[in-house]
Amino acid sequence: MTGCRRRSGWWLLLALSVGVAGYASLALLRPSTLDFVVAREGFLRSLLVLHALAGAVALALGPFQLHAGLRAKHPVWHRRAGVIYLLGVGLAAPSGGWLAFHTRGGLAATVGFLVLAVLWTTSSALAIAAARRRDFVAHRAWMLRSFALTFAAVTLRVYLGLGIAAGFRFGAAYATAAWLSWVLNLVVVEWWVLPPAVSARRQLADGARGLSGSGL
Repeated sequence: MTGCRRRSGWWLLLALSVGVAGYASLALLRPSTLDFVVAREGFLRSLLVLHALAGAVALALGPFQLHAGLRAKHPVWHRRAGVIYLLGVGLAAPSGGWLAFHTRGGLAATVGFLVLAVLWTTSSALAIAAARRRDFVAHRAWMLRSFALTFAAVTLRVYLGLGIAAGFRFGAAYATAAWLSWVLNLVVVEWWVLPPAVSARRQLADGARGLSGSGL
């Protein structure tokens, strides 16, 4: 049952990620159809298209990077896709930070998106550092945090839609979603996803120490 739930959760994560990434990719194919692009001109418009496309690449690749079976069967592909994912974040995060100063949600939304950009960049950089020193346990933990922040592209739209449906004005709903979209994602990772992994690692370490102490 647990395995079935896990597979269902992964497929849902993939569907939401690819769906929102596909929508964002329209910024390149038909920018005139996206209001959030048309509302910007010149440099800001180009920056928004860059942010949308780079973020879409990271969002679409993220679920595949988290799939343990794919990592085990295709390690070379995993590393190459990981490089592309991190390049996407490397472009999307700073451009998103710049665009935060031009958001329609006021100061609260600006600060929320700025904090997101900083944490997104930092968690991804720490994932790279952990991989370079071959600490793959820490690498996985930081990549989970990084993708939780990448997935804010999905949850932002969910919370914004819920806020507007509940009767809140756009500005208030947008400012609230600018924080909830990534804070709750990190809460899920820190309190639900990572603790079982930490417990499993401790059991393996205890078992290794037991074997060592027995002389086997």
